[in-house]
Amino acid sequence: MEHIRKDKIFNIPNCLTAVRIALLPVVVWRYVIGDKTGALIAYLAAMLTDAVDGFIARKFDQVTALGKLLDPLADKLSLITLMTLFVCDGEIPLWVFAIILAKEIALVIGGGVALRRGIVVYALPIGKVTTVAFVTSMVARFLGLSRAADVLLGISVVLSMVALVWYALDLMKKLGTHQKPNNTESTK
Repeated sequence: MEHIRKDKIFNIPNCLTAVRIALLPVVVWRYVIGDKTGALIAYLAAMLTDAVDGFIARKFDQVTALGKLLDPLADKLSLITLMTLFVCDGEIPLWVFAIILAKEIALVIGGGVALRRGIVVYALPIGKVTTVAFVTSMVARFLGLSRAADVLLGISVVLSMVALVWYALDLMKKLGTHQKPNNTESTK
């Protein structure tokens, strides 16, 4: 079990995650002006920060509660941003986007419910695998490898649904075992 630091939120991993989020407008800008190569480079730079921030956080004991929340948020923002671009260009069907968006909204709502009860829902391994499949799909789409991109996107959608069920079961288990503090005291 990894140690989560609560004392220092401004560390290298959290800054890298912030850079990843800050790179998303650059991806959109380059894509919208027709510079798909520039958009791909900015996207790959953002995804590189995703790989590096987690490594640094674990290797140098810089895992923070903020980082555990910010990293999956950055993943969701990246996913929705790229899918929006490709849906607008007609490269990804709207129904695929709707499924992914519904799943992400469900995860955010579930995470919010848990957080209100004092439970932080962290990324599970299935979520990381899903992210890798999605990133690979987006890179393939940028490179014009439509067939490979479609297959990888299909895999991403299936993994997303499996992840949703996995997170839901994990959350129900945590909510079931988590006791809210009782404000009333019993008298004997």
